[in-house]
Amino acid sequence: MHCDALKEGSNNGVSELEPVVRLLRDLVAIASVNPCFDDGTGEKEIAEFVATYAQKAGLEVHRIPVDEGRENVLIGLVGQGAETVLWETHMDTVTAQGMTIPPFDPKLEDGKVFGRGACDAKASLAAMLQALVEVAKRGSPPRTIWLAAVVDEENGFRGVQKLVESGFRANYAVVGEPTELNIAIAHKGTVRGSIITRGISAHSSQPEKGINAILRMARVLLALERYDAELKMQVHPLVGSPTLVATVIQGGRGLNLVPDFCQVKVDRRTLPNEDPAVAWEDLKRFLQTQPELLEFEVEVSEPELLNWGMEIPADSVPVQRLSVACQQVGLQPQIIGVRYTSDASFLVRNGIPAMLFGPGSIEQAHTADEWVAIEQVIAAQKVLEVLAMMPNP
Repeated sequence: MHCDALKEGSNNGVSELEPVVRLLRDLVAIASVNPCFDDGTGEKEIAEFVATYAQKAGLEVHRIPVDEGRENVLIGLVGQGAETVLWETHMDTVTAQGMTIPPFDPKLEDGKVFGRGACDAKASLAAMLQALVEVAKRGSPPRTIWLAAVVDEENGFRGVQKLVESGFRANYAVVGEPTELNIAIAHKGTVRGSIITRGISAHSSQPEKGINAILRMARVLLALERYDAELKMQVHPLVGSPTLVATVIQGGRGLNLVPDFCQVKVDRRTLPNEDPAVAWEDLKRFLQTQPELLEFEVEVSEPELLNWGMEIPADSVPVQRLSVACQQVGLQPQIIGVRYTSDASFLVRNGIPAMLFGPGSIEQAHTADEWVAIEQVIAAQKVLEVLAMMPNP
């Protein structure tokens, strides 16, 4: 079966009583919004649930503090061979504000589970955790498997950073993200920061006595648009072009004041092998050379977030093994790249080849009616079970 055949999902004889479906609904019912959002409750409750679920199945469980009230859960199954494989995904979600469905009431309808995080990435977490439980029932597998359920992927990537800083090592990793059961071997990186323009305040009835910082920022925004057009001249075969987006703007102090301050936040997406720090410096240099900006100072902050992209070879052993595992359960996965970023880049940069694989589509992630097809969740679990039980090479 081609992965596309599982995109929409339907009941098709798939029971909503499948353990992985029940597990997914239990996970979605637990609010785990990243604390960076106004409605953020953090991952404490879901970490407790995941740890307890694994312990009841007889799996080895370690809880690793990352921040106050926030901890990674590392779940292990020791195997017979020397190979160690990491399954990694995140427990946090984006905000539930603005959703058009109850975010934490995981309704199952038309073969889909609805709710915040159902797609990104609790479907992957459910598939990985239930697969590990099922493999454990068969005894010791041919390899050691660790499942890392981490915090803070939706903001600062502190969970995966804590994992690699601890010295954790594996032969390779599968990172759970919505790929529609395709295998993503490359993704973009990210660098984010601020640009500030300043002016002089005056009464808005006498604008000639002031200098308008918002109008100055308007020139900066037009320059950023030109810079983004230049970036699009570069094309990577798997992830497309780098991009630059102005995402948040703030300025002014009152309706009757000439604004003396304006700030814009920008998001720069980099190619897999592009250094995000260098990309930020290139942006600074571009702004410093634009003629219409030379008459006033444009302040560019230090990067507020830096995350590399990643890419591993399509013919590498981990990719080939995962492809074979997919084929054994009737899937024909495509080898793809994705435009978003993930925890995988931190693993790759620390010597652990990593690929993205999971149920759901990025088109459903973060949406107002987020959902995932349960057929894809069940298929992902089966693929991971096959992967775990493959004979050692």
